[in-house]
Amino acid sequence: MVPPKPAEEDAIPTQLLQQLSRTPYACSSLSPPLSCRLGNFVYRGILAQPIRTEDGATAKSIIIKHSTDSVSKIFEMFLLNSLANYSPYTTTAIVKPPRLYLYDRETNTQVLEDFSNTDGLRAILYSADAHKLLPSPSTATIGRHLGLWLRSFHTWASAPEQAALQAQMWQNDPMRKTKYIFTYDSVLKVLENYPELLEGHEKTSEGTTKDFERPSTEKADDYGLLHGDFWSGNILLPSGGWRETPLADGANKLFIIDWEFTQFGHRSCDLGQIVGDLYEQKIYRNLDTAISTMEGVIDGYGTLSNEMAFRTATYVGVHLISWYNRRPRKGPRVVPPEVIVAGLAVGRDFMVKGWERDKAFFQGSALAPLFAAR
Repeated sequence: MVPPKPAEEDAIPTQLLQQLSRTPYACSSLSPPLSCRLGNFVYRGILAQPIRTEDGATAKSIIIKHSTDSVSKIFEMFLLNSLANYSPYTTTAIVKPPRLYLYDRETNTQVLEDFSNTDGLRAILYSADAHKLLPSPSTATIGRHLGLWLRSFHTWASAPEQAALQAQMWQNDPMRKTKYIFTYDSVLKVLENYPELLEGHEKTSEGTTKDFERPSTEKADDYGLLHGDFWSGNILLPSGGWRETPLADGANKLFIIDWEFTQFGHRSCDLGQIVGDLYEQKIYRNLDTAISTMEGVIDGYGTLSNEMAFRTATYVGVHLISWYNRRPRKGPRVVPPEVIVAGLAVGRDFMVKGWERDKAFFQGSALAPLFAAR
């Protein structure tokens, strides 16, 4: 993927406004980029004329994703169109992805549903008003809904009815490689900076990379289509917070965004990422609410085979090591060196003991719920 030159990047908003002016999604303005990854740009557009959504609501804004990589966006289009009629519902929550309104293959531009007036679960957990927005026991309830949804999504994606979608998974193999670079491939690089943690565990660290060598056309237990980036930053809640007893006007809602990393892999990667992300908040921010959400996710996902539990634990360890640099490094919550080393040691032990299938170790750890009989 060749990133655009600065002048080309500066011209993107004007080009998008001109492109959209010929569609029902013409915008009066675009926000500054909401995110900018290599060759990928995301904006919020203010619609010139509000549109009526499929659920009868009025939308005044949209999300616009523009990319220089056509392959991943084509597969994301297939997936989002397939997901349009998939929205598991319970009496207390609706969990849903955004609807894809428009995809322009020529310019690699998506127009997506905007979940306005929402905040990321991660940001809410950090908020000074977290106790108001997430009253007890809502953190555990949210976790259970996320776990239920994730298990349901994995089951849905592997069903025979999704054969056409499964046949296209190979198109997103570049995203598997990117995921590998940020996770498994970074473990040794991080631990080499802490030789006291790596000593004696080099072979185990190398062995964990084997999962990414399976071709996306291979079928096996617990392998299939993944969200690929399932963490608290890609989970949105309404800005008003969670209502433990839903009001008469409808159920609580959770929104799952950022599907561009969807890929073939072992399901433990999705479960391990959200569990690891939440446990990370306990290690580096001492957020007990993150632990109750984490335990809720595990409970909601349901019974795991020993193999799935060990692989999930291994991935949690990989996550804690590879993303340790997301810890607070400025302001009043700067993490002291001894806490960093302790957090990396936890990640190493989870990775090593998961790889060694040491169930006795996990029975006394924060990941014991993965091995609980349900």
